[in-house]
Parts: sequence; structure tokens; C-alpha cells
Amino acid sequence: MNLVTDPQEVERLAEEREDENWDFRGWIKYKYGFDDPELNGVVQELADEITAQIDCTQCADCCLKTATRLEPEDIERLAAALGLSISAFQETYVEHNEEFNEWILPAPCPLLEGTLCRVYEARPVSCREYPHLHADFRAHSISRINNTFICPIVFNVVEEMKHALRWPRRNRWRW
Repeated sequence: MNLVTDPQEVERLAEEREDENWDFRGWIKYKYGFDDPELNGVVQELADEITAQIDCTQCADCCLKTATRLEPEDIERLAAALGLSISAFQETYVEHNEEFNEWILPAPCPLLEGTLCRVYEARPVSCREYPHLHADFRAHSISRINNTFICPIVFNVVEEMKHALRWPRRNRWRW
């Protein structure tokens, strides 16, 4: 397995393969059921193998390029880790989305120092679960394809899935 780990190269290749990746997503939707154990098993196996070979602390593009929706428990945990009251944390670090009544940690993440999270042990659940490859792939395939531009792990998993699932590139899958 020849992995692409440089964030700029990942973004360049994701742009180059964007149409192909959307076609691949269409093929997955056509071929697999909503929660297909075979598909999820392949994704899980590839994600585990690839994650073990990529050091996220050398990249941090997820922290630099994506905003994070915070749950109330995340806000409490982060405020405590920083020694702040909840209101002081919210005023200093997050934005409130009035339309959806949610708190957002903006991008780039204000808690990032270089490529490391300064509150790693208290980081939000969404950050803990990133790149979100352990959930049903097909149901979340739009965000997974979008994440090929940001995350070397996701990019490589999608590329390896094309081989593992024997994707017949000859067709254009549209829905």
C-alpha cells in the first residue's frame, strides 16, 4: 500500500479525482444497502491499517480547515481544562450559530498550537471520532468524500476502497 501523507498532495489529488470520487460514491449507493456489513467491514479494516501508518500530529488539517460543532458536555469539559467558566470559554473561543442554536469552534481551531491540540485530553467528541470512518460509510458518504480534501487517512481509505471493492471504473454512476 503506497500512502499519500502530505496534506498539500492529498488536497491536490482529491481535487484531481473529485469527479471520480463522486462516481465511486454513486456506485456504492447503487451496489450496497444502507448499512451493509461487508462495506463497513472493508472500511473499518482499511481505516485501522491506514490510521496506524499516518501520524495525525504531522498534519492537523482537520483542525485548520473544519469548524467543530460542540455539544454542551464538550463546552463544559473544554472550559474546565482551560480553567475558565463556561461563559468565559464561550466568549473567548466559540461562535454561536443563532439559526441552529449551536456553539461552534471555528476553523482554524483556536485551541491548536502548531499541529497539536493544547487540550487534547478534553477535546470535543467530534474531534475524538475524526475522521469518522467507524460509522456507517454509505450513510455518511457525502461527508467522507468531502473529507478526502482534508484528511490523508480518508483520502487513502477511499482510494484503497476502490481497489478492495473492485470498483468498475468504466461506468459513470449517477443518481
